[in-house]
Amino acid sequence: MGKTSFAAIPALAFAAGIMAIAAGPAEAGAVFGQASYNAVFTFTDALPSTTMTVAFDGTNYYSSSGGGSGSPYAEYDASGTLIGTNSPGIDFRSVFTDASGNLYARGYASNQIWKQTAFGSFSPYVTLTGGSLDDQSAVVLNTAGTGYISQSGGTISEWDLTGTFIGTVTLSGFGINGENSYPQDRGIASVGNYWLTYNTNNDVLSAWDTSGNRVDTTVLNGAGTSVDSGFSYSYANGMFFVVDQAGGTWRGYDAVPAPEPASLALFCAGLVGLGWVRRNRVK
Repeated sequence: MGKTSFAAIPALAFAAGIMAIAAGPAEAGAVFGQASYNAVFTFTDALPSTTMTVAFDGTNYYSSSGGGSGSPYAEYDASGTLIGTNSPGIDFRSVFTDASGNLYARGYASNQIWKQTAFGSFSPYVTLTGGSLDDQSAVVLNTAGTGYISQSGGTISEWDLTGTFIGTVTLSGFGINGENSYPQDRGIASVGNYWLTYNTNNDVLSAWDTSGNRVDTTVLNGAGTSVDSGFSYSYANGMFFVVDQAGGTWRGYDAVPAPEPASLALFCAGLVGLGWVRRNRVK
C-alpha cells in the first residue's frame, strides 16, 4: 500500500484559503447567489384556511392550519403525497423540527411549545418565559438548535432551550415596501447564519445577519401573495416554502443563503502548512 502524501494536505489548505479570500466574505448583496429563483419543488396543500408553516422531519413533510382549537395539521410523504390529517387541539401558528427530526408546534397566544409524540398527539415540552411573544408569531428553532426565535414587527426575540428569555434584536430597516404589514410581519425562518423574512407585496425574500442587518434580497418567482402566504413562509428540507393559498400549492425554493466562508482560518492553515512542507522537504 502506498504512503499518504501529507505534503498535499497543507498545499490544498493553502489553495482553499486563497480561493476563499478571492471569493470574499458574505457581504450585502452576495449571499443568495441569484437575483431571483424559481420553485424547485411543489405539492398540494391539504388544509383549509388559514395556512401556517410547513416542516420536514427527515422523512415526511407536515403543514399546519390555524383559526381555532380544532385546527388540523397534515402529514405528507417526501414527494408531497398526503398521508393523513388530524386535529390535536392546537390553534397552530407554526410547526418546526429539530436536527433529530422531532416535530414541535406553537399555538395562538400561547407560550407553550408542544412536541409530537405520535401523529395527532402532542405533549407540553417547554414554556417560553420572559420577553414579549406576540399572540400571532411563529416560533422556530434557530439553525444551531440552541434556542427558539420569533419575530414581530421587525423585532426578533430569542429564548434558550429551557425557555428562558435571552433578549431581542431589531431588524434594521425592516418595513420597506410594506413588509411590516400583517401577517408577514410575524413570521421568521432560520438558515445557517441568517434569519429570513418574506414580503408578499413584491415576492421578495430577505436575509438578515444575527445582528439585525439586511445582507441580501432575492425574488421568489411565482410565490404566493395571499394572507395564507404571509402566514405560511418557512424553511424545511433545504428549501424556503410559501403556499399560494389554503388548499393551493406549496412552492419550495432553493434560495438558501451561502454560509460565510472561514477564509482567514483556511488561509492561515495554508500558510502554516506551507511552512511545514518547506521545513520538512527531503533534499
